[in-house]
Amino acid sequence: MNFEFPVGFHEFHKNNLINFQMNRWYSTGFLKYKELNEAAKRINSFNDAKKVFKDIAEKSVIKSDWLKGATYLRAAEFFCLGNDPEKPELYNACIKAYRRAYADEPIIYEKVPYEKGYLPVIRIMTKKNSKGWILIHGGYDSFIEEFYFFCESFVDAGYDIIMFEGPGQGAALNHYGMTLTHEWEKPVSKVLDYYNIKDVTLIGISLGGYLASRAAAYETRISRLVMYDIIYDFYRAVMYKTSKALQLIIELSLPFDSSIVWTLIEKKISTNLFAQWLVLQGYHIFGINTIPQYYKCMKKYNTRKISKLITQDTLLLAGEEDIYTVFFKKQKKALVNAKSVTGRIFTKDENSSHHCQVGNIKLVLDYILEWIEKRR
Repeated sequence: MNFEFPVGFHEFHKNNLINFQMNRWYSTGFLKYKELNEAAKRINSFNDAKKVFKDIAEKSVIKSDWLKGATYLRAAEFFCLGNDPEKPELYNACIKAYRRAYADEPIIYEKVPYEKGYLPVIRIMTKKNSKGWILIHGGYDSFIEEFYFFCESFVDAGYDIIMFEGPGQGAALNHYGMTLTHEWEKPVSKVLDYYNIKDVTLIGISLGGYLASRAAAYETRISRLVMYDIIYDFYRAVMYKTSKALQLIIELSLPFDSSIVWTLIEKKISTNLFAQWLVLQGYHIFGINTIPQYYKCMKKYNTRKISKLITQDTLLLAGEEDIYTVFFKKQKKALVNAKSVTGRIFTKDENSSHHCQVGNIKLVLDYILEWIEKRR
């Protein structure tokens, strides 16, 4: 399957979260601009988004347009909030469609035993003399199936690829009930043990930038680390534009599960679609159900203390319009023991200034590959 990535970040929708996600799926090349633009006109809420994307997905599946159907099912699942009973149904339908879409691809589906379940794996082996292994995982809301298009350039360049889902992701969460852990070295080590890998490049996508950093701090078999993107401090990045006074009130209230503060914050969150999705998705992946629990979980996801333990060749990626980029300089400065540190902030002129360079995926994939080739 030859993937072609359209270049450009478009204004499909007035809401930033909905617009970013529509651009995210458009940037893969699987969905058409005109259809997304028309769909956006029918969306005024998360529930609208779920219904609209589900409707297009079902029509695509009827036509056996499996990749398009899978992508729209993924979009519909993304906008299922909290305990929406349709979420598991849409997830299962999405994965089934992805399997049909990739039926002729050189994918090996495997499972690595972990705790009381399994870590799902997609393995792709190069047809050339192998240059080594690249291990890829996502972050806050990812399925490995939706990252398959990342692999083509790496495989063509001579690398063997393993993509896996850890606790809190994909089937590890939805089929085996494993919730997200900040101790990401544990699932990474299990995968390396299972395949007897001694030397690997690790790429963590989105919140996976933190997860991969954590793994690299404690796992010496990781030789090269790619933070795609950087997540120096998840909690403080999300809270960055919140007033100092409100941040202080939240900090003082964290020890108390019951407080009028949380009632007021819940009301505030309900008026902001991004905050609403972030929290309710957090409930789902962390296995929690209150605002203070959510904030406490977020605080675990930072690299302030572990950055000094990272000794690998390290690549930092960020977009100039991304909320996490405010900590780019701090993250770079904190890597005092890294073998080498390379950093790049992608710009609006490059159509890659947003989170994970949505708008110009090929640019960032080419840059990662070039860096790996230099650091081998």
